[in-house]
Amino acid sequence: MKKPYNVEKAGLKIELNITSILFIALIISKELFSQIPINGFCQYKSYKVDAGFTSIFALNFNNDSYTDLILFNPDLRKIETLAGEKNGGFGRPIIFSISYEITNIRNLNDRNKKIKRYAFVSRQKMRAGIYSFTASGKAYLNNSIKFKSYPENISTADIDKKGSDEFLISGSAFNGLSIVYQTPSGLREKKIIENTSFSNAVFTDLSNDNYPDIAAFNVLNNSLIFFYNDGAGGFRKVRTIKFDQPIHLLHSTDLNLDNYNDLMFSEGKSINIIYGDSASSYSITTSIKTKYKPGQIITGDFNRDGKIDIAYANYKKGILSIFYGKGGNNFYPETIYSKKDGIQNIIPYYSKFVNGIASINLNGYIFTITNLPPFLENTNISLGVRPSAISFFDDGNNGIIDICYIDNYTHSLDFIVRNTSGVPSTFYSYPIFENHSSIIVDNTIPRIKTFFCYSYGKRLIEILKVDFAQNKIEKNSIYSPGIIEDLKIRHTDNNFDNIYLTYSNGSSVGLSIMEYRDYKYSISNFPVTTTSFCSNIFANNEIGMIYWSKGKNNQTLSKAALSGGTVSSSVLYKLKIDSVTSIFSFTGDLFNNDKDATISILGTNTNKFVTVTNDKRTFFIKHSEIPDYFKIDNPNQLFFGETRPNGLKKLFVYFPERKFIGTIDFLNRGRNLVIPKLINADNIDGFFIKKMSSRNYHIVYTDKSIGCITIKQI
Repeated sequence: MKKPYNVEKAGLKIELNITSILFIALIISKELFSQIPINGFCQYKSYKVDAGFTSIFALNFNNDSYTDLILFNPDLRKIETLAGEKNGGFGRPIIFSISYEITNIRNLNDRNKKIKRYAFVSRQKMRAGIYSFTASGKAYLNNSIKFKSYPENISTADIDKKGSDEFLISGSAFNGLSIVYQTPSGLREKKIIENTSFSNAVFTDLSNDNYPDIAAFNVLNNSLIFFYNDGAGGFRKVRTIKFDQPIHLLHSTDLNLDNYNDLMFSEGKSINIIYGDSASSYSITTSIKTKYKPGQIITGDFNRDGKIDIAYANYKKGILSIFYGKGGNNFYPETIYSKKDGIQNIIPYYSKFVNGIASINLNGYIFTITNLPPFLENTNISLGVRPSAISFFDDGNNGIIDICYIDNYTHSLDFIVRNTSGVPSTFYSYPIFENHSSIIVDNTIPRIKTFFCYSYGKRLIEILKVDFAQNKIEKNSIYSPGIIEDLKIRHTDNNFDNIYLTYSNGSSVGLSIMEYRDYKYSISNFPVTTTSFCSNIFANNEIGMIYWSKGKNNQTLSKAALSGGTVSSSVLYKLKIDSVTSIFSFTGDLFNNDKDATISILGTNTNKFVTVTNDKRTFFIKHSEIPDYFKIDNPNQLFFGETRPNGLKKLFVYFPERKFIGTIDFLNRGRNLVIPKLINADNIDGFFIKKMSSRNYHIVYTDKSIGCITIKQI
C-alpha cells in the first residue's frame, strides 16, 4: 500500500510506503553455554621489567607472607628478582649475575619439608645444580654436576625416604634418564637408562606405595614408559604405552582429588589425562579438546572452589585459557582469558590472600590474573581477548549491576554476573554471527534479560533472550530494510519488546517498527523520499523520527511522527549553510522532562555548528561556546545516564583526541552548553556509567589497548 503523508507544512514532499513482512531469519532455543564459576578470578595487572627474560619462577626468597618472582633466560647468566608485596603486587626489579644459565628450576624440600634451596638444570653448560637465595634475591651456587649430554627438564622428589630430595634429569638431547643425589661430598649421578632419549620425565607414585616412581616419554619410539621404584632408589621398567605421535608437556598431579596421581600431557590441540586408581591400572582416560595448541600447561584451584583447574598458553597466538574443574573427571568449557603478544611462560603463583597466574613476554612485561577481592573502586577485568561493545544488566533486579559485552576475537556475546559482594562470580558466553558495535538491554524481567546487538551502518539485529534462572536462551536474527542509523526498544505488556529504528537506503531514509507477535517479528516500514544525512528515533510520548535533509543553500531538520497508522511531518528548523561535511545528532530526554530533544553537530571545512531542538523550538549554539575538540562521529562515543542515585540523566561524550570523557551540560534551557571533564580515559571502544559499588558511580569501558574491561571510580 502506498499513499502520501498528511503534510502539515508546504514545501516538504514525502511519501509513505507501509509494508508488513515477517523478517524472521533464525530462531534458536537451546541451552545457554555453561555457567562458568570464575568466583572473582579475573583481575588483570601488568608490571614493567627488563626486556629479554623468557621464563618466570615463583619462590619466597625473603621468607615473608608474599610470593616473590625470579626471571631468567636460558641464554643469559643473569636473573631478575621481584619481591612480592601486599595485594599481589611486586617491588622494584633487581638484576643479579649467576654462575650458570638456568634452563629449568624446581623447589627442593629439606628434611623438615621446607623449601630453602632450588634445583636447576643448565642445558647450555650441560649441568645440574643447586641455587639458594639471599633475602634480597641474589642467587648463590651451592653445588653443581656436569653431564656429557644436554639436560632440559628436571623433577624433584625424595625417592628413598631419607629426608632430602633427588633430581630426575631428562631431555631430548640427554642420554637416557639420570637421578642426581645430594651427598656430603657433593652431587652424584646415577643412570636409570642409557642410549635413548626422553623428552620429559616426572616423578609420580604409579604403584600407590608412597614411593615416587617415574613416568617418561621416549621420543625415539613415541612411548610413555613407567618405571617402578623398589624403595631403595632402584627403578625397573614395568609398562609401555604407545602413541601415534609425540606427546608434550608431561605432568603428574591429582586432578580429581582422589589421592591417586594422574598423568597429564598434550597431543596436538588437546590436553589428555590418564587417571590413577587403586589398582594402578591407569585405564581411565580423558581428552579435552583445546581451541589452540598448548605450549605450556599448569594446574591450580584458581577460582577457589575446591576443584583443580587446568590453564594452558598458546605462545604463537599469545592465548591464555582455563578449563575450570567441575569435580570428578569433568571440566567446564574452555574460557579464553587473554591474548598477549610475545608471552613466553606462565606459572601459577600463590601469595597472602592472593592466588593467580603470572606470565612474561619478551618486551619486558609481567602480566598477572588474580582473584578479585570484594569490589575494588578501580580495576581491570580480563575475560576475553577483544571486548568492544559493552552494556549492563541486572540479573535478579537486585541493584547489583552486571556486565555484558561482545568479544570481537571469539565472536561471542559474553556475560559477567556479580555476587552480593560485587565480585564477578559467573561467566557466560554465547556465539553470535557478527561483531556488533552496540548492545541495548531490556532489564524489565528480573531473571530474564533481552539483549539487542546491532551495528550502526549495518542491517543485522541479533536478539538474545536469556533466562538466567533456567540457563536457557532464545535467539532471533532479523534484518533492517536499510542500514541502521538509530535504534530504540520498548517493553510491551506481553513481556516482549518492540523495536523502533531509522534506516537509510541509498538517498532515502525511513522509519521501521518491528513488533513481536505469535513467536515472530513483523515489520512495518515508513520510507521517506528525501536526501538525508542522519536520522534519530524518538519514542518517548510518541513514535517517529527526526532527520536532517540537504537543500541548495541550507540544511533542514524535520520531524515525522506516527499516529494511528499515518505519519504527519513538519519542518523544525532550517540552517542556512552549505558545504556541510558531517552531521551527527542524538535524540533523548536531554532535559529530564519526559520529552525527547535532539542535539545536532554540523561540520563544514572551517566551522562547527550545534543546534538543540526541544518540543517547542530549536536553539543555535554560538561558535564561541563550541570547543575545537567537540567532535562526535560515532554513536559509541555517547552514553546517556545518571551519576548519582535518582539524579538527572546527562549526556556523556568520549573525546579520543583529548583522552577524556566529558559531560554535556545544557544551560538556559538549551541555549548554551558547557563540557566539564568527568574522567581521563584512553583507548575506549565502548563505555557506560553506573553505580558499581554500594557507595560510588564508575565508568566501565572496554580498553582496546590491553584487551580488558576497565572500571574507574568517578
